[in-house]
Amino acid sequence: MSNPTFSLKVDTSQLDAAIDDHLQDQLPFAASVALNRTGNAVMAAELKTMRDVFDRPTPYTMNALYVKRATKTNLLVQVRYKDDTFKGTSATKYLAPQAEGGDRHVKRIEALLRARGLLPADMYVVPGSAAKLDAFGNFSRGQYSQILAQLQASRDRAQNETGQSRKRRRRRNPSADARFFVGRPGNGSLPPGVWARYRFASGYAVRPILMFVRAPHYAERFPFDQVGDDTAAATFPTEMAAALQMAVKTRRR
Repeated sequence: MSNPTFSLKVDTSQLDAAIDDHLQDQLPFAASVALNRTGNAVMAAELKTMRDVFDRPTPYTMNALYVKRATKTNLLVQVRYKDDTFKGTSATKYLAPQAEGGDRHVKRIEALLRARGLLPADMYVVPGSAAKLDAFGNFSRGQYSQILAQLQASRDRAQNETGQSRKRRRRRNPSADARFFVGRPGNGSLPPGVWARYRFASGYAVRPILMFVRAPHYAERFPFDQVGDDTAAATFPTEMAAALQMAVKTRRR
């Protein structure tokens, strides 16, 4: 998927005939100032829209855009999604479907579960009712790590435990010592997913952590292009007029 980008470019050659000869040397600078101020306005409008359409967007999401600034020699300003990421998913992968519609990207845990033969290639995961969520409503990274660590060797790690290890676990808090497994509990009557088994002295209980679902499809809800176009149309003429006025006041006589 290409990086969705809002771009605004100025061709100053169309303005040369209407500009005083003494101002033509400053025209590229004035245009670059107007473009960058417009880019900043577009950025602010995009961020406001993200706060309006997303439920509790994370700081990572709110930091997913940047302005590629115009210069006197390159009169092009762009508001772009960040593609480079040291850790996590690039903004292009998870924000673009929100802007354009389409299937959700494959998350890291989905790719790992598929690689281990635990998740069918045409299915994805969503949090179950017993999943731990962070302050932004997203699945807890700590629980992700626990799941992946326990599912490295078997679909049900509890099957490989010794009697002695089970006794040690029963001496701890059962609800804090969940054992994760992939399957359909209840003799196949419950839906497929990653489940947690909580063992108690009198038996055990299972709770849904990650449910396996068909590909989630997003409708367009983040009008990235429309916000950029509308903001630029409302902002650039005023900023260009102000930049030219500044050029008049600061020109060398």
